[in-house]
Amino acid sequence: MGTQYDEAMTTKLKIILVDDSDQKRATYLDKFKSEGFEVLEAIDGKKGLEAIKAKKPDLIFTGIDMPTMDGWAMIRELKKNPELSKIPIMISSHMNRKADQITAKELGVQEFIYYGFVTVNEVVQKARNLLGEKK
Repeated sequence: MGTQYDEAMTTKLKIILVDDSDQKRATYLDKFKSEGFEVLEAIDGKKGLEAIKAKKPDLIFTGIDMPTMDGWAMIRELKKNPELSKIPIMISSHMNRKADQITAKELGVQEFIYYGFVTVNEVVQKARNLLGEKK
């Protein structure tokens, strides 16, 4: 018997990876896909914002320093949109700058990942936790 609940359980959770590093995106793309996520990609905040508006992912995982539009500017734009402002955000930085952690908190970012010090598996688990999904 097909119920709405059954259909919801088979729908893949959608995550967008926004980062200008091809290597970083590829690493996370492979892992999230292997864990059953639908994965979208964008190379900067501007393209990320366009994709987020069009595809409405369940989770945003973004870098900070990117050309065209950085992660902070993208997040600020998202927060102006009532529908998009509710999407959980994880941010990844290869720099452990206290100012970035403060800005992330002020903007309502749920997870700050210090790239290279958190494993890919831990990142996936943090994403699952944010989405209320356990595995």
